[in-house]
Amino acid sequence: MHLLLRNDDGFEISASHIEATPSSHSPWSPLRGQRGSQVNYSQWKRFVEGRQVNLSCLNENIIDSWGRCKKMGIDPGPRNCWDFKPMTELEPFTSTLGKICGDVENTAYEAIRGKGMLMTFTNAKGRVARTCGDLKTLRQADKLNFGPGANWAEESVGTNAIGTALATGRPMQVFGEEHFCRSHHSWSCTAAPILDPHGSIWGCFDISGPSNMDHSKNLNLVLQAARALEQHLCRLYCSELEGQLGTLFSSMFNSVMTGILSLDKSGKILSANSAAEALIGTPWGTLRGRQAEEFFHYDDFIAQTKNASVHEPTVIPCRINPDLFVRALNVFSLTGTHLDTIVSICEKQTTHQFAVPAKKECFETIPPSETTPEGFEHILYSSRSMSQSILQAAKAAKTPSTVLLYGESGTGKELFARGIHQAGPRSQHPFIAINCGAFPEELVQSELFGYCGGSFTGASRKGRIGKFQQADKGVLFLDEISEMPLSQQVSLLRALEERTVVPVGGTTPQSVDVKIIAATNKNLRELVRQNQFREDLFYRLNVVGITLPSLHERGNDIVLLAEYHLNRLCTEFGIHCEGMLPEVAKTFMAYSWPGNVRELVNCIEYAINNLSDAWLREENLPHHILDKARHRINTKHTNSSKEFQLKKREEDAIREALNFHACNISKTAKALGIGRNTLYAKMERHRIQI
Repeated sequence: MHLLLRNDDGFEISASHIEATPSSHSPWSPLRGQRGSQVNYSQWKRFVEGRQVNLSCLNENIIDSWGRCKKMGIDPGPRNCWDFKPMTELEPFTSTLGKICGDVENTAYEAIRGKGMLMTFTNAKGRVARTCGDLKTLRQADKLNFGPGANWAEESVGTNAIGTALATGRPMQVFGEEHFCRSHHSWSCTAAPILDPHGSIWGCFDISGPSNMDHSKNLNLVLQAARALEQHLCRLYCSELEGQLGTLFSSMFNSVMTGILSLDKSGKILSANSAAEALIGTPWGTLRGRQAEEFFHYDDFIAQTKNASVHEPTVIPCRINPDLFVRALNVFSLTGTHLDTIVSICEKQTTHQFAVPAKKECFETIPPSETTPEGFEHILYSSRSMSQSILQAAKAAKTPSTVLLYGESGTGKELFARGIHQAGPRSQHPFIAINCGAFPEELVQSELFGYCGGSFTGASRKGRIGKFQQADKGVLFLDEISEMPLSQQVSLLRALEERTVVPVGGTTPQSVDVKIIAATNKNLRELVRQNQFREDLFYRLNVVGITLPSLHERGNDIVLLAEYHLNRLCTEFGIHCEGMLPEVAKTFMAYSWPGNVRELVNCIEYAINNLSDAWLREENLPHHILDKARHRINTKHTNSSKEFQLKKREEDAIREALNFHACNISKTAKALGIGRNTLYAKMERHRIQI
């Protein structure tokens, strides 16, 4: 059962939401009334110093938040917010907030007026968008840099009601020493996330004040305000969606090449698009209000379909132009009542028959010169699987979206990354590649983000910019992303989300504009499940996922690539070679190529170092490739032979049984241990007639 209750302040609160909130023993339950911090300064101090401490009295969400803060390296000492953004960057959030918060803000302010409190609205990332409250409290908050544009997420200022509510997705109260940072211990705060109509976190509403104030009613007030804001947000969303759909329908209605008319039950034209006006030959806007019978044999259509049980489009003659193809369709309500009629009008089309090409025996090929998108000309292919991957990559190249390339080692992930760079709008800017597994854990941040002079032993006095800044306005390729140390992944995640970097030893964030392409030969989803890769980083990277086919999935591409690299290497080494014999191509097609293109190139290079004449022969190939290919060919041949022998024996058995039982189907089927229908099917397959 779902109830809406209205309190004296005019807020509506969903009863179903109250049932979903924690029970009365929860530390933030309204049934507990006013309370203080569940830990004291001594317990907090022991925790942040890494000493053993009993926190069984502390709410589980606060304990988890403390753990996250410690893992992120948040300074627990006196800490003011240092991360600000201009309010212009908080659009369109602030614009939407201004449309929905009016009555909620007024009602909430009246409830906290004179109580030493302030209330705050933030976006989903914890950026403060709006604050109001008692002047004295606002001045105290200003000392913590708690103002518009400030980042009040956990990674910025540690455990607090806003940041922890956004991190957990549930309402939170944080009192006194429950804050992770010492400078917030004199404050108590209550916050609840605001969800959008899709169920995602849209923002947060918070009431804060000095701990010695009365906070006993704040949770109910915050919950009511958050739910009221969600209702306003939903209404605004529906209103905007209705307007967008109306505009979209109008655009579609007037942009299609087919004429469309809407008629009421009497046959009067209610609306007509521009195509209908043009086809019928009337001035724009003159069809509306006229009777359809003027232009079509509409009355005959109504008489014909009046009692029809099947409602399908019906062709009706056009009075003014017999060459127009006109169809009418009655629209009915669920109860069967005739509502209106839709009429479509178009010119009669001349049709042509095209011959269907015969099915190809081998792999379908596509001439690269005709179909390869710009930027990917350096990739040699003819298979459908590679074509699909390249077309997907070419589309992703046109947008700023992050791309994640999946593929076995040697499938050409860096070639794809360079193709995306060349095919996109950033082609005139840098392409910077970095192997995420090639650096020691302690140097990952300095490589990615750079460092200031004298930041660590061995650092240059002048400092150095990192890969992110080197790739500014261009593309940064993060190869082997799965090898990045887990402890360093949070720094990369922050850079991807904020599009800013802070050099090692520095304090000022620096904006960067890069398109990220990451690559891996491992299953990142499985690594996430095993807690070896951050889930939030995975979803940040896996925006456009593109899988590169392995070489054995590319069919005739194997021979195509082999011939290309044979010619290239022979020219490079100054060796004369006419080409490869057919049995070599057959061997290449039979081998599985676990090392993909890289293994194929190595095989060709080995072979041309063993040439005995002007042709590449089987004996020139590495022995392990030759042995495995021959084994696979023999196995396939053996299986085909066995299958043929089994079919022959089955046919002979059926013929013998039929002869023995004088073609009696029932007795023959019983003797063979199969059903009559099965016997008939097998006889048809073996073309046995009686």
